[in-house]
Amino acid sequence: MGSRSETRLRPFSIAFVILLVAGALLSAIDVWADSPDAGWQFFKPVILPDDLADAQLVEVVLDPEVYSYAQPGLGDVRLTATGTDGEREIPYNLLIEAGDQRRAAVPVKMQDLGHIPNDHTSFVLTVQSEGDLHSEVQIQTSSANFQRRVAISASDDGETWRILQENGQIFNLAIPERGFSAGDTSVRYPSSSARFLRVQIFDEDQGPLAISGAVVLFAQTLEPRRHHLPLDILERIEDAERKQTILVLQAFHPGFPADTIHLDIPHRNFYREVVVEGSYDSIYWIPLQSGEILYDFVTPRFVGDDREIRFGESRYRYYRITIFNEDNPPLPVEKPVGSGFARKIVFTAAGETHRLYYGNPEASAPSYELEKLFPYLVTEDLPVARLGPRDLNPAFDAPVPRPVGEPFTERYPWLLPGVVALAALLVGLFLASLIRQVRGRLRPPE
Repeated sequence: MGSRSETRLRPFSIAFVILLVAGALLSAIDVWADSPDAGWQFFKPVILPDDLADAQLVEVVLDPEVYSYAQPGLGDVRLTATGTDGEREIPYNLLIEAGDQRRAAVPVKMQDLGHIPNDHTSFVLTVQSEGDLHSEVQIQTSSANFQRRVAISASDDGETWRILQENGQIFNLAIPERGFSAGDTSVRYPSSSARFLRVQIFDEDQGPLAISGAVVLFAQTLEPRRHHLPLDILERIEDAERKQTILVLQAFHPGFPADTIHLDIPHRNFYREVVVEGSYDSIYWIPLQSGEILYDFVTPRFVGDDREIRFGESRYRYYRITIFNEDNPPLPVEKPVGSGFARKIVFTAAGETHRLYYGNPEASAPSYELEKLFPYLVTEDLPVARLGPRDLNPAFDAPVPRPVGEPFTERYPWLLPGVVALAALLVGLFLASLIRQVRGRLRPPE
């Protein structure tokens, strides 16, 4: 019985393997990563530093023009090197220059909290472990709507003090009826290993803050790198009935990953809610962010402003901003600027001629071993290369436009005969298995 079961399953096992192979072949149409050839429309020369050593890691920042023609996720970007053996593709690692901040809390004990009327509130923080580095104090307070100057001094013995920061600023701006709150109660100073910290919060002709505690941190910050690109105001609509100002903006480099729009508003003392939308064609709009606030306050109790609209990273060609004026006059808006994190690629240069190819909508994203090795490489302060002007790939062969609604079988004419042959093979295997089973169950005639 065991051998008969194995024989009975074998045809279906073969059919299953055939199906797997066929599926792999079909999926390979769009999965295999391609190398630069006639499908890439543009390239930019990569200009290396003059004093570069052989086989050294190099970084180059992609300029905004690349985003206008590359795939949204930059999956068609390829890097090549040309040497004595001709042009060949070389691996790279794509990084987003979003910056990084590492913070670690430092255990402290708070003491000597007190207030000198019409002057300042002060307290002392004692670091529990001697020698711990620290660079930031977060002041905990339940007070609202304030702006204060803060000074921080350090001491090794609790008697002799030196100033680490004398012009720190903390603030809070809250409008409860609107559900709006903004603030920052962190004060940063140069890294120190002092055992004692004295914090002074000056009244600024106002009452003292309600201090409930403080947190000490050691923060290491890697500053982000951003591109700032001007936006063109295509249309401005003043809707008096709805009490709205509508701005339609156009990006000079479509495809650029923006997450912030800054508006130049030459006006003081305003507070407006805004909504931002994105579109590829200026017809169909997709909501990006609502409830953002633009404000500017110059008052005896608070001075501050925010003229930036933040939203999830987007690559739209058009942006529409709706400003809710309520019963206030419209704001003058000038020179909108979009910004987003820059992208850079890191690769090994070996003194050859390098090119960066892009502009192939059919290419699939590459996968290099360098990505797995990257965390173990030294990538700080790398030599910086730059991109030259855009040029047309001389090998580019523009694809023949296909009719709209062209059947899938027309794009891949070999597919239908292949499916028919495969189906015939499966039917044959099924019949052979069926006959074998029938023979095993029916007795032959006497």
